[in-house]
Amino acid sequence: MIVSKKGVVQHMKKNYHAYLDTYDMISLLVSEEASECVREPFFLVDKTTGEKVELVVKKVSQLIDGVKYRLMIRGFITFSYSFDVVDSHELETLLLLGKVTRTERFDEQFYDLSVKLGMSYEKEQTIFRVWSPTAKRVAVVLYQDRRHEYEMKSNLSGVWEVTISADLDRVRYRYVIAQNYEVREVIDPYGIASSENGTYSAVVDMAKTVSIIPELRPKLKQATDAIIYEVSVRDFTIHQTAKVNHRGKYLGLAELDYLKGLGVTHIQLLPIFDFEGVDELDPEASYNWGYNPSQYNVPEGSYATDPTDPYRRINELKTLINALHEQGLGVIMDVVYNHVYERKTHPFDGIVPTYYFRYDGNGVATNGSGCGNDVASERRMVRKFIVDSVKFWLEEYGLDGFRFDLMGLHDIETMNEVRKACDMISPEILLYGEGWNIPTELPEERRATLYNAHLLPRISHFNDSFRDVIKGSTFDHWERGFALGNMDLMDKAMHVLAGSSGRTVGESFKFFDPVQSINYVECHDNHTFWDRAKISNADESDEVLRKRQLIATAMVIFAQGIPFLHGGQEFFRTKNGVENSYQDSDEINAIDWDYAKFYESETDLVRGYLKIRKAHGAFRFRTSMLVKKHLELTNHDGTVIEYALKDVGAYGAYNDIHVFFNMKLDAVTISRDFKGFHVIADENKSGLTPLMDLTDELILAPLSTTIIVKEKAHY
Repeated sequence: MIVSKKGVVQHMKKNYHAYLDTYDMISLLVSEEASECVREPFFLVDKTTGEKVELVVKKVSQLIDGVKYRLMIRGFITFSYSFDVVDSHELETLLLLGKVTRTERFDEQFYDLSVKLGMSYEKEQTIFRVWSPTAKRVAVVLYQDRRHEYEMKSNLSGVWEVTISADLDRVRYRYVIAQNYEVREVIDPYGIASSENGTYSAVVDMAKTVSIIPELRPKLKQATDAIIYEVSVRDFTIHQTAKVNHRGKYLGLAELDYLKGLGVTHIQLLPIFDFEGVDELDPEASYNWGYNPSQYNVPEGSYATDPTDPYRRINELKTLINALHEQGLGVIMDVVYNHVYERKTHPFDGIVPTYYFRYDGNGVATNGSGCGNDVASERRMVRKFIVDSVKFWLEEYGLDGFRFDLMGLHDIETMNEVRKACDMISPEILLYGEGWNIPTELPEERRATLYNAHLLPRISHFNDSFRDVIKGSTFDHWERGFALGNMDLMDKAMHVLAGSSGRTVGESFKFFDPVQSINYVECHDNHTFWDRAKISNADESDEVLRKRQLIATAMVIFAQGIPFLHGGQEFFRTKNGVENSYQDSDEINAIDWDYAKFYESETDLVRGYLKIRKAHGAFRFRTSMLVKKHLELTNHDGTVIEYALKDVGAYGAYNDIHVFFNMKLDAVTISRDFKGFHVIADENKSGLTPLMDLTDELILAPLSTTIIVKEKAHY
């Protein structure tokens, strides 16, 4: 190959790359074509001082399309400096950041858990801080009448800071970061306000925003006292049948009083942080559930009446939270810290390349989330970000709990640190998530999965065994669950009704205590119960299917653990058979309030169930020891489960409670001495008012839930 040196250098740029993988090792990748020109020895050259140090070749590997050299560094590399790797012919390539930012040594050297990152506003000045230990230069850019850049200075932990002495209220800003031989302009990952569609971060004075009223926040003695109801801000009020002025908005949900009368204790809101997938300036043109994280500490703008005003979305969300608190309802935020919408454009990758994400042994970003990336919660400054974010939402917005999306992708230590941070503010904060065991680079023993529930005290998990046993397999739509007629699941149904504590044959996990079990049969994911039943039980009438759904809902409510209801479940919500409606239209996702009117008697039945659960602590045992002591489950002829709570007068007005789930299509008669018992729930009515007294016979209506109680003796 005869070519001028200049020509060779130009040719090499595409075929000759060097990456810093550890503090003392460089990977040099040379294409097969370029390997004809590249020759040992190799040198590291400081581009500032010109100092030149020879690199030691530790290993040479033949690749399919070239050669890989492992080069050992003699001496220490400072990240703020620039280096070239050159060969014996003076052919050079830039030394880029490789795996080094993902090493334990990097984590140890640069973490700072005490620093307050992001924007800190005062009328006289605003302080900006961003963590970027790999950057060679960082500036904050203010967008006022024109673009103003202010240089920032870093400390030994890699925190860059600048104080600007001016009143910057409402000023838009970004960070300019120079590293890895490129300059990027990114929004603030710690930003708490922004312009429309997250184009700019914004300075705000949180003291000017609506105040959360602390005394309105509901009290919770124990997690099993909670009854969670999942709601999408948009879905709940966007339909034309919703009697609100602000359809699909924070303020629209604040107008409704339906939730107060239902009897649940907590409202879980689908993501309300700033997400991608919906144009905030034209929100009705597209739809998305919100699992596309963009800005973790900024409320979503499409739910605000004016997304261009950075204060509007904050104030309207706070107004909603206050309104729900006034109704006696706690507010739970669905958080998605396990992935971002787009890794390469997210500010995480802009401030410290590759640090915030997991990669496999080949340097490819892992994809356990199914969204193209997994956030590396196990790294110190990632863990700090998650904990800081949770604390921000608790302290500033007065939230009452967090539901962690794909919690199994997080590490155990991070989740326990989140629990600790919540407890420092209020031990009543609910904390739960999806503990699925999902493939990622984090070792299984470190994942926050339900298989490791014993290492995650006071953190609850969605109980997929409950869902699949009662409703049916999520993966086989024609496999019926117990409530849909599969009586072979009787034993497993009794197990999940008892709170899923202990172990079941064929299962490799279970909870130590029912407080860890979130019991449910439907949520925003997968089919609604009604749509699933229409597939697996297509041979049955709608009347029969409604009875089956009411039994399944009763099982959720009365099982030991924490009940979770999907918005509209009580009146047979349908999504027209769509299983995964995350980006379908409002026509599919919106709540049609005519259903609530049409099925008012069935909804009243569910309201009565909720009253019964809330009235007696025996449905809400915190420990498996108490469940074992007081709960007795009986199988009657393979079609009826009797769920008996005995000697429970210390926990409420009733000393004995018997719940009968009749799965038979015919009436069933139970004969024994029922003297002193009365019925408080049958196929038509439920509540705390006795419906009839019993003597020696109890008739269970077909496909129904019947509850009988005996009050405490008074002497």
